[in-house]
Amino acid sequence: MSNLQIIKEFYDSFRNKDKKYLDLCDDEIQWITTEDMPNGGKYVGVKAVFEDYFPKMLSNFKEFHAIPEQFLDFKDHIMVIGKYQGISIKDKNFEVQFSHVYLLQENKIVQFRQFTDAKVISDSLK
Repeated sequence: MSNLQIIKEFYDSFRNKDKKYLDLCDDEIQWITTEDMPNGGKYVGVKAVFEDYFPKMLSNFKEFHAIPEQFLDFKDHIMVIGKYQGISIKDKNFEVQFSHVYLLQENKIVQFRQFTDAKVISDSLK
């Protein structure tokens, strides 16, 4: 499977709550989000990312969707351009563009970096 196919499968399985996405990640994955995101920062390891970061971050929202619109293949890096859409627990809608950059090694995601205007998301929680 190509790196591009791995990332596309990651988004599909995560969206469908199919835990296959865990098999696509290195055990020591680095997940780096902007500091302004709810629970933002750097998380290391599958457990820290998917059992700590995501449940806490998503608890702030009634709905939270990461919608990929474009995938760019740079061999060991894949960049995804898209948008976040959702509804906060304060019943405020938000929509904001994102870029995600993934580093892959030996058919595993070893690093994720997020670039977005997280203030738009944070403001929906006020």
